[in-house]
Amino acid sequence: MVLKHQILIVILAAVGGLPLGASPRGAESRSAKEPDPPRVVELCGTPAEIGETWGTVNRSAIRNAMEQYRAKARAENVSEETLIERARPFLDIAKRIAPHWIDEARAIAPAAGVDADLYLSMLANAPRNIGFHECTSYAVSKQFTQDSAILFHKNRDNADCEQAAYVLTSSVARVNKFMAVSNASTVDCSMMVNDKGLAGSADYPAHLTRKDDPNALLPAEAEPRYRGMMNGFLLRHIAERASDCAEALNVIQDVVAKGYYAGGTVNGTHWLFVDRLGTILEVSSNSRHVASKIHAQKVYFSRLDQSAAAVRLRQADRPIDFHCFHDVSRDPSICHASSISGMTVEIDPEHPAVLTCAWFSLPASSLSFPVFMGGRKTPRCLVNGDLYKAGKSLTTDRSRWEALEKHAYADKQRLAGKVAARLKAEPSAEVADLLDDWTEAVADKQYAIVRQPDRTTTASAVPEPDGGVWAARRLAAGVTSGLDPAKLPLTHGRYTFLGTKPGNATGY
Repeated sequence: MVLKHQILIVILAAVGGLPLGASPRGAESRSAKEPDPPRVVELCGTPAEIGETWGTVNRSAIRNAMEQYRAKARAENVSEETLIERARPFLDIAKRIAPHWIDEARAIAPAAGVDADLYLSMLANAPRNIGFHECTSYAVSKQFTQDSAILFHKNRDNADCEQAAYVLTSSVARVNKFMAVSNASTVDCSMMVNDKGLAGSADYPAHLTRKDDPNALLPAEAEPRYRGMMNGFLLRHIAERASDCAEALNVIQDVVAKGYYAGGTVNGTHWLFVDRLGTILEVSSNSRHVASKIHAQKVYFSRLDQSAAAVRLRQADRPIDFHCFHDVSRDPSICHASSISGMTVEIDPEHPAVLTCAWFSLPASSLSFPVFMGGRKTPRCLVNGDLYKAGKSLTTDRSRWEALEKHAYADKQRLAGKVAARLKAEPSAEVADLLDDWTEAVADKQYAIVRQPDRTTTASAVPEPDGGVWAARRLAAGVTSGLDPAKLPLTHGRYTFLGTKPGNATGY
């Protein structure tokens, strides 16, 4: 039953923390057919609750990452005690600015069946051993977009590693809700957007990505720092604490002034932020200095600003809509074999905490999955690396993904319009349910397509019993289409919009 699939993922945490190769008591006597895990993950609550959920869902990715980390240490003759000692500056900083991260990590570790101190040391030390690549972030000034849309995108280029996209809602006071992309083994951010309408990315430094460019924004030179906090956790700190570009810049300046930032031999980060007012802010920083610049030109690219993708946006002869902006992210000039994830963000200036929408591509060349800020749940395949593993070997023509995304986007716009009309001061639980149900329905269909890209997308409309979650889906479909929910045709737990005939359902 669909209802069973929506049991909260935290229930699964009861089996976390088992040693490698062990099984829960009585597992041997269970029926060979186990119930499927929930299709959604709810990262909500206390740091310990969020950590336990993450560690349970991403147990495999965490254990794989830990083994690689330990193997690297053994190859360099570095003891585990030394790894833990080298992580102390990171932990000291975290205790000052975000102590809930430590509580979260100490809950992740037993749920994943790994040592907590060694896991914390990996969070501090492992980024220096990841192969750095040249990511690409871009934005378009809202005076050049259709309906003054506020848009942000990043393609993340890095070593092949399971990617996670997620929505996180912490119970810790004054911590913003946010959506982000990270490695499945850690809860940090490569790119993010929060409920205040601030989107941001942390990229390879401009002194390396824009060599010999006289217009590159560069901070004054500084010696490298090897112990401290890397940009993935600093971006999470910004996601949790800042509400606009000015506050993001203040956080970076404060972190650098206090000597918290560590960039190793790379010694720098190139940041891009876009906020609900449409401000586009570029920041370059290193261990001692920060330089910043607000951009008002039509198109800004963090690098490759003469690429075919950048030229296509710059030469657009009409206002740039979502599809034009998003589609260039798959252009071969900026989307490479190393582009392990992508995120396009539509910031809703009126209701950023509800109707801001992130479109996650894992990897960047694959089909994008939309997730609303106002929801509470993330499709499981986005969180646990399954979507990345399914998508990274595909060679599907990008025009097919674009066509599917056009259908999803049209449905999203209809739902957003209906939700906006009924929003008051605070989003209600009913609105969150509508957004979650729509997100899950689209993800179900699209994940099936990614796993079997050659199958037809036409579905026959076979109704299922009413009640429970199914009734909520019917309500959501009614809100989205504007039709009487009781009279809508339904397609295997998904929506059929615009009064389509049962034999010609889109499946969204």
